[in-house]
Amino acid sequence: MNIANVMERFSLLCGIDISEASKWRSVIEDSEAYINSRLLVDEPTAEQQKRIDMLVAAYAYKTYCLCNENNVTAFKAGEVQLTSSARRGDGAQKLWRKLVSQSGDLISGDEFLFGRVI
Repeated sequence: MNIANVMERFSLLCGIDISEASKWRSVIEDSEAYINSRLLVDEPTAEQQKRIDMLVAAYAYKTYCLCNENNVTAFKAGEVQLTSSARRGDGAQKLWRKLVSQSGDLISGDEFLFGRVI
């Protein structure tokens, strides 16, 4: 993983400054460990590594959104009303799912398998 590329992508996704993103480095490193545990390729090419870096950044962004989720979608006080159109976490989840679906050649799927114990 190229930590500089991942940090830059993470800060862009989050809409935060790179110095603020550095506070989330441990989350990014955890995201890297998660993605690496699911990799299907032993030695990725340069192009594949860029895609892996984006997967790490997207997974870290998803985690960032979960940690910073604001559940307030509407607020009204007198004549003043504030509403949020969509939660940030919803967009992060959609991005993550899209990238996973496009990266079947790089990482194992993200599906949940329900079974039974006999």
